[in-house]
Amino acid sequence: MNFLRPHPLPVLTFVRYSRPPHRKLKKPEDLSSVVLGKRKPSLAYPKPGISDKALPIHVKWDRPVMMETVNPQISGDVGGLEHFGSVDLSQPPVKMENSKALETASEDVKRVLSLEFARRKDVMEKLSKDVLKTVQKHPRDFDSLEVKITMATIKIRNLQHELIHLYPYKNQPVKHVLTHKISNRRKMLRVLREQDYAKYEWLLEKLNLLYKPMPHDAPDGVMIPRQNVERKASTERLTDLWCEELRRHRLKAYQRQLVREQPGFLHKKADKLRMILQEERELGLEQTVTQEEIEECLKKAEEIQAKLDSEEYIEDEEYLIYKEETKPTDHTY
Repeated sequence: MNFLRPHPLPVLTFVRYSRPPHRKLKKPEDLSSVVLGKRKPSLAYPKPGISDKALPIHVKWDRPVMMETVNPQISGDVGGLEHFGSVDLSQPPVKMENSKALETASEDVKRVLSLEFARRKDVMEKLSKDVLKTVQKHPRDFDSLEVKITMATIKIRNLQHELIHLYPYKNQPVKHVLTHKISNRRKMLRVLREQDYAKYEWLLEKLNLLYKPMPHDAPDGVMIPRQNVERKASTERLTDLWCEELRRHRLKAYQRQLVREQPGFLHKKADKLRMILQEERELGLEQTVTQEEIEECLKKAEEIQAKLDSEEYIEDEEYLIYKEETKPTDHTY
């Protein structure tokens, strides 16, 4: 009996059970209101030990709303897969295009082996091949930036299509993969924008893709560090904006006040000029004031007054942060 004979290793089998029906997510009937990202409500965090009455802050800071990049509105994929057109399902898959046996087969066999009964993976492979023909420099071009961006765009839009139609709020692993794919495509778009701007613009129009450069993607090559979302820094920037709008508001108000006082000032000027003209005539002195100057002052005053009376002078000012304080009306009797 051989005691040195190794014992056989136990075989481990894993059985994956499906979810019960009451835990499965139902497909949404109305897909227009599906939002893949989760909106987080902003919460106010008051500073301990600081009274709002002693040191009032006139601006209100809200934490930015976080939304995942898997949403087509955020990623910039306009139009989805429908932008590339539809695939002819009567054609064979890509791996059977050059099959000589399929050419001599019957029509029923061709239909069974066509894309109509194939997997979605084969349909997407056929779509990718058709789209790549319009982007490639030559038939063997698979490593250029425009080809990689095109392939990544097709995969991204396919995953977004599946998420919207099958799993509108779950399937977090696919969301995670999709977020990384969008980030990788964004890096390739930035590199293509730096290397060949004309081809970059052509590719965006070809793929119907929106790309907004981030602040750290400086056009001159100067890398600006990313700024974290902080309450103190954001409040300081909002306070600067509030002070600037308050300064502009007071300057506009002072300017309107001066314009309203111009007609009265011109009438007083005309009276003074008329008095000077009358005294110079009585004393026989050389006239320094003419009647035309007096009439011009009166005419200018009438024009300004007519402009003030009309509705054209009313200017609607738009303020983002600053709001003019209004005194509450007391209706007590």
